[in-house]
Amino acid sequence: METEAYTLYSGSSGNSVYIRAGEDAILIDGGKSSACLVRGVASVGGDMSAVRAIFVTHEHRDHVSALDVTSRKYRIPVHITEDSLTSLGSELCGCAVPHTPMYSVNVGPFTVKSFPTHHDSACSVGYTVDIDGAGVRIGVLTDTGFVSGDMAEALFGCTHAVIEANHDVDMLMRGPYPPYLKSRILSNTGHLSNDAAAILARELLRRGTGSFLLAHISRENNTPALAMSTVGAALEGEGRPFSLNFAPHDAPARLI
Repeated sequence: METEAYTLYSGSSGNSVYIRAGEDAILIDGGKSSACLVRGVASVGGDMSAVRAIFVTHEHRDHVSALDVTSRKYRIPVHITEDSLTSLGSELCGCAVPHTPMYSVNVGPFTVKSFPTHHDSACSVGYTVDIDGAGVRIGVLTDTGFVSGDMAEALFGCTHAVIEANHDVDMLMRGPYPPYLKSRILSNTGHLSNDAAAILARELLRRGTGSFLLAHISRENNTPALAMSTVGAALEGEGRPFSLNFAPHDAPARLI
């Protein structure tokens, strides 16, 4: 079965991951606007009519702002945790499918499983996506302050992974953000640093992941080159084949 996966855009202004298998597709998150989301899907050769479901990591605007309009217009179910849905209030009320933080859903050829993460939101989760008959398992982990053993274990066995590499700690500490915001980002409910992403990527490489896409890279406190260099050095030390790329803020990047 022909399979492909992209980040459509990634960062504080909006996030979305598109995964297609044969004639079916799913999205993980949808920030920015509905028009941007639709254009993003079209830019990688997809069509919203093929999107069977949308899965939400958490309720912050950069992950959900396009979903109310999009889901109603295209009649797409939105799978979201109960706490995140409650935090959104009336948004998505006609399209939402609420869940506990750990759930599993079968949609067409996809088996999507959530796992809890650690972020300053009402609830936050990551996902693994198995594609029937393709030998593909995709992991998506962004917006978490640290990686617990349970989170890493959920990702073990993924063939491909989207991993947050939000900031370089030195750039963050020297940068323009006020102290409270620096503390938030560095906290256990903030965002993953390049160093933390490198540690996770190295462990996943040892467990069979061969393809990595670095996501949610800060414009102010990181650069794609720095994130790629930090994570790449950790992966190269393992002596195993791998591919590594980064997700731009406003353009698609291919994982598969």
